[in-house]
Amino acid sequence: MPARNDAAVPRPPLADRLTPAQWRAIDAVAAVIVAMSVVFDLRMLHGFRFEIPTAPIGTLGAAATLPVAVRRIWPLPVLAVVTTSVAALTALGHAQLDVDVMLGMAIYTVAVSSRRPVAVAALIGTELVIVCGLLAAAAAARGPADTAHSLLAAGALWFVGDGVRERRRYLAEEAAQRQQKEAERERAEAERGRLAVREERVRIARELHDVVAHSLSVVTFQAGVGRKVGAARPVEALLALRAVEVTGRGALEELRRILGLLRDDDGEGPSLVPAPGVADLGELAGTVRGAGIPVALAVTGDAAALPPAASLTVYRIVQEALTNVVKHARGAQATVRVRAGSDGVLITVTDNGRGAAEGGEVAGTLVTDESARHGLVGMRERAAAFGGTLEAGPVAGGGFRVSAFLPLPGLAAGQVA
Repeated sequence: MPARNDAAVPRPPLADRLTPAQWRAIDAVAAVIVAMSVVFDLRMLHGFRFEIPTAPIGTLGAAATLPVAVRRIWPLPVLAVVTTSVAALTALGHAQLDVDVMLGMAIYTVAVSSRRPVAVAALIGTELVIVCGLLAAAAAARGPADTAHSLLAAGALWFVGDGVRERRRYLAEEAAQRQQKEAERERAEAERGRLAVREERVRIARELHDVVAHSLSVVTFQAGVGRKVGAARPVEALLALRAVEVTGRGALEELRRILGLLRDDDGEGPSLVPAPGVADLGELAGTVRGAGIPVALAVTGDAAALPPAASLTVYRIVQEALTNVVKHARGAQATVRVRAGSDGVLITVTDNGRGAAEGGEVAGTLVTDESARHGLVGMRERAAAFGGTLEAGPVAGGGFRVSAFLPLPGLAAGQVA
């Protein structure tokens, strides 16, 4: 077991480790010690001696020192009592340096704990009261000339306390700003996480739509063919059933791959089946041919150099366009052309059917049913993800054409198929 590295976490200063009760105990001890010194005029120079004070001097000495024990509880009342008592002792000619310590502690507490206007007013009031005591002592010719040290002590300790209060305020604001920035950063990270989840859900939903729409269209068509010709032409019915089986298996594999992205707690690793791409267009065309739609496929250019994401987008656009042909232009012929040039990829899917004419077209979008509209929206979103465009609409003389361009600068042109 490795030893703890206590040196890595420095201990806070002693002043920060003391509790409020401990600070009050220190104040009480200090107040009692200084009160004994002031009241009995203790002297330890040239031998220990003390004096028994008169009642007024003893009372004022106690009033100038003992209240400091509760300065953290009642700072302003304690300052008022101590200041008045120090001024009275000064006027009577009994000013001592010991009481200046108590006065400084009292005004320091006010400067630290009070708002700036209150603290400034307290300093002015304290200095004025001490000045009145000095003037009274001067008028009665009592006390030495150095009794002004009370004024200096009060002013000096007030500035110290004011500086400590401002520093504490600064540190508190700095800590609050750090907490606010941390909270904003956490909110931004959470928002980015939500956006990422939302984008992933949209992507998966689009993948599911493409797989399910295409596969079910082919399966439905082949099932209908098998039902119609089953009795009269059993060989054709068996071929249709075979096409249903192959298409269904392929759809299950793709669904298994896509839904595998959603697993996070079952302990299974993600599917290693690669996403379809341009290289799989021949298989896709064969599936559509099995549904009774003749498909002519031509892929030119260096399609192998396409990034995986772009290759998947090309595949999905062609898949969705052919699915619409199967669903809305039965008996038509389809032509698929994919050209990978130096500036990008051009995809064109054309059919000579009547699907567009039967269903009508608005703003270049099929309106035969809701799925066709969603399919074209999905194709446009896929193209837009690469900064590309997609156009879809009827062709003069009959038929329908889907044309998409994905700008991918830097691709080298060359013959592929």
